[in-house]
Amino acid sequence: MTAVVRPVPALRSLPVLTAATATLGVAALAVLGAAGHGGFASDPVGAVALATAAVVTALAALRLSRSGHRAAGRLAAGLAASLLAYLALAVVAVAAVAAGHPWAGPAVAAWNSAWIPPLALLQLTASAAVRTGDAVPWTHRLVGLTLGVATLVNALLTTATQPFAGVPTIAAESWRTALAPVGAAVTLLAAVALFLLPVTLWRAALGSHHAVRARLGVAAAATTAAPLTVVFCLLLAVARTPGDVEPSLGSVAFLVALAGAAVFAAACAVTAARGATEPRRVGAVVRGAGLAAAALLVVGVGTLVAAPGTSLGPTSVALVVSALTVAVVGGAWAGTGRLAALLTAAPTAPVTPRGGAEGTTGGGAAETTNVIEPAAPATAVVDAAGPVSVGGLTAREREVLAALADGASNAGIAAQLVVSERTVDAHLRAIFVKLDLTPGGATNRRVRAARIWLEHARQSR
Repeated sequence: MTAVVRPVPALRSLPVLTAATATLGVAALAVLGAAGHGGFASDPVGAVALATAAVVTALAALRLSRSGHRAAGRLAAGLAASLLAYLALAVVAVAAVAAGHPWAGPAVAAWNSAWIPPLALLQLTASAAVRTGDAVPWTHRLVGLTLGVATLVNALLTTATQPFAGVPTIAAESWRTALAPVGAAVTLLAAVALFLLPVTLWRAALGSHHAVRARLGVAAAATTAAPLTVVFCLLLAVARTPGDVEPSLGSVAFLVALAGAAVFAAACAVTAARGATEPRRVGAVVRGAGLAAAALLVVGVGTLVAAPGTSLGPTSVALVVSALTVAVVGGAWAGTGRLAALLTAAPTAPVTPRGGAEGTTGGGAAETTNVIEPAAPATAVVDAAGPVSVGGLTAREREVLAALADGASNAGIAAQLVVSERTVDAHLRAIFVKLDLTPGGATNRRVRAARIWLEHARQSR
């Protein structure tokens, strides 16, 4: 459980300041839109969506800070600020273009790149919610650096031909890109970087047990929202060509999707930080991410099938899309239901390990049978000498052992403590030696070490 602490003073007034700033931004865009400026950039739906997301993430930042997860709280505050910056840059860019200022071009370029930082920050916020301590993992540094470079390169190399003249950002033909190969390479690297945290967290979650598995799974689902948003943007481009979707409508839809992804990630971060692992809540998070992915697949394939250049008639298109919807959405519903059940499965009695799961390495599929039973009787860990002691362990070894007893795999321990899996393996070997746990017996050393820690925790109360 996390201790309740006072929030960072700067965050106490953050929701109020965010709401006031967001209101001003929406009002300014409404005035510009009423005057016929900005097109989709001043559309009230997109503006309100971004403003609402900024306020929600600011509230999440305050709650994360109060729960003791200050790193996640700071990142959530940064997410709120990035959404406000996107909204503010829209005001500046539209106003500059309307007034014909010479710096309108740079303003539009900055606005056109401002959607990238929120994607990085929503991932980092969710990932930080399951971390302990203030150390920053290398994955966070890599994601932040790559997305930061992508933002800068996009702002410097991309120029609008007719800013806000009814042509949206998803219409590639409306933007000139200098040094196109460089821009394409950086874009590809940024897209790959967005998959780093989801893969890392899903791997850690599926190899862990008990509440750790659920918390890591919620954080993993949250980070998945970023690449899904990018896929949605790409599908909007497909929907324009060869599809026939109104460009401005597609661009407003992207703004709403970005805002929704930020809200989803912030809510998941709060859930993961609180350790809330109720099956209903975890199921809602996992199903939400899975159904969003299924909807994107249906929309993408359906757009291609319904494109004007295809030879299929309206009836055939309707049948194909209907069948695809039933198959994909139905499969996603069943699959995410099973995944949610796996993440929240009740612990079972420990069994004898198979296939070399006795060792310290891995902590993944090979050890899924070695589930720790929290309610194990004291006689399972107390010997004739008396009460159990974990004396001699370093502070870090105690943290590793506590995470192990909580059900975390090696990858799960590494994700929470911000260390490498090799370091976790070394700590576990040292722990086994200090606790005099030798290979063999009815259960493996991981299970016995976890039972010792749980019994020690009970005796310490």
